[in-house]
Amino acid sequence: MIPNSYTLVIDAGNTRIKVGVFHHADLEEVRSYDADQLSALKSFLQEHREWPTIIASVKADKDTKWIKQWLKNAIVFETSMKLPLKMGYETPQTLGVDRICNAIAAYQQTKGACLTIDVGTCIKYDLVTADGTYQGGSISPGIELRYRAMHTFTGKLPLIEDKVIPPITGKNTFDAMRSGVMHGIRNEILGFIAHYREQMPELTIFLTGGGTNYFDLGLKNGIFADENLTLKGLQLTLAHYDK
Repeated sequence: MIPNSYTLVIDAGNTRIKVGVFHHADLEEVRSYDADQLSALKSFLQEHREWPTIIASVKADKDTKWIKQWLKNAIVFETSMKLPLKMGYETPQTLGVDRICNAIAAYQQTKGACLTIDVGTCIKYDLVTADGTYQGGSISPGIELRYRAMHTFTGKLPLIEDKVIPPITGKNTFDAMRSGVMHGIRNEILGFIAHYREQMPELTIFLTGGGTNYFDLGLKNGIFADENLTLKGLQLTLAHYDK
């Protein structure tokens, strides 16, 4: 990589495309584009087409190629590439980009055992042991999926679309469902943290994903929030790739 250069990292998700602008290892700007803003995305990429870029994409191949065509020095993230973590996962070819990138960024900050918890459409738990080996973790349904499942697979339960935190004892059907989902997720997260910390007391926890804002998880005692963990992991992967 050219010394003192800027780099782009692109996280192309199912609904939004996030672009991070890095100078060295510092994240200076984050841009987000929805499906109806592709013209603005194209213009931004063309303005920075010479910059080294890494693209992480869960989109169809044609959509990923559409992004890449506007850039001269872009690579597409693959778990088979050289990564700044050792791989202990049995099927790395099936591993989500966000999961491994979150783990990369967390381990770079701690250089020790760490657990990342990404609360999005699904809730993803990913463990890195102290020797820098990505071990895997757990995946469970997120807020919207839990509400939709209860509505879809029952005859009378309503579809709830808010993210209200109710009393733990719901006194009507709506609050009973909210309690089961919102307090259930919180207790699930705390349960995973307790389980891993029993095995690794020195474990550092990183919370990311938009859903973490709905839960009071106590950002202390080695628990940190970072909404840009995936972008930071991509930047570290690009830097490692260019060594």
